[in-house]
Amino acid sequence: MQIDTTKQYLPEWSIGPFEKYDKNPVLSPTTGFESWTVYNPAVIVKDGRFCMVYRAEAVEGKGTPYAGTSQLGLAMSDDGINWERYEGNPIMAATEEYEMPGGCEDPRLVRHGGIYYLTYTGYYWPHDVRVCLATSTDLIHWEKQGPMFPEMRNTKSGCIVQNPEGEAVKVNGRYVMYMNHHIAYSDDFIQWEVKEFERGLSGEVCVAITDYRASGRDDILVFYAGSLKGEVANVDWYYAISESLYSRQNPEKLLAVLSEPVLKPESAFEKDPARLDENGAKGTLFMDSIIRHDGRWWVHYGASDKYIGLATAKAT
Repeated sequence: MQIDTTKQYLPEWSIGPFEKYDKNPVLSPTTGFESWTVYNPAVIVKDGRFCMVYRAEAVEGKGTPYAGTSQLGLAMSDDGINWERYEGNPIMAATEEYEMPGGCEDPRLVRHGGIYYLTYTGYYWPHDVRVCLATSTDLIHWEKQGPMFPEMRNTKSGCIVQNPEGEAVKVNGRYVMYMNHHIAYSDDFIQWEVKEFERGLSGEVCVAITDYRASGRDDILVFYAGSLKGEVANVDWYYAISESLYSRQNPEKLLAVLSEPVLKPESAFEKDPARLDENGAKGTLFMDSIIRHDGRWWVHYGASDKYIGLATAKAT
C-alpha cells in the first residue's frame, strides 16, 4: 500500500507532516575536529535537556578518498534549537583498526537498563564498514565494545527498535535491530542473532520506533533515507527521508510505504554544491533519531553532509 504524502493527510500509522525550523541550520561547522562538517546526529532527552551526539569531520583529510576521519561530538540544549557544545569534545575519536581511517559514523542512541547504547558505523576504509557498539552511563565517557558482528562484512546503520523516549522495546518478546541488509534479534540485549534481510526498499534505514500511539500494540515505524522518486511530484531526490511500516508480529514483513518523502532537501544549506547534476546541486537529508518531547516530534537531521537542521511535527 502506498500513500500520497502531498495531500493534507497522512495515514494513522505515520508521523507528520513535518515543519522545518525557519532559522535552520541549528548547528554548523566551527573549528578543530569539526572544522569541515557536523551532521547526522542522534538526539535523546536526559534530565530534561536535549543531548546530541553528532558526527564531525575536520578540514584535514578533505579531498582524500574517505573524505576525512569522522569523530563524534556532544552538544546540549534546553530548547532543541540553541546548542552548547561539550568542552571536552570529541567524546569519541577513531582509535581502533576497525574504525580507521574512515572513522566513527552516523550514531544511533538507545537507553536500556540505565545504560546508553550507541550503535555506529566503523569505517575500515576501503575494506569494510561494520556496525559497532559503545556504552556509557553519562553520554560523555564511552566504552567501545567493538563490532557487533565481527565475522560479517558490510553491516551498517544499526537501528534498535525503541519507544519515542529512546528506550529499547521488546517486540513480540525480543529486541530487534534493523540494518541495511540484515536484521538481528536478542532475548537479553547482549547476544544477538543476525540474519540477512531483504527489506524490499531502497536506501538506508535511519531509525525504528514503536509504541508511539498505542503501547504494546503498534507496529514498527521505520524511517529510511535514500535516492527516492516521488510518485506524485515526479521528482527524483538524491537523498530524502520517508517512512515504512513493519509488522509487530513479524518484523520482517513490510506492511506499508509512503509514496512521497516526509522530509526532502529544499533550502540552499541542504544542497551540496560538490554534488551536481543537470538541475544543479543535489540535496542530501539524513536522520539518526526521532524523539517525542513537549507534545511534538523532534527530528534533528543531517543536511548536505555538512550541517544539522531541525524539523518538528505535532505529536497526537
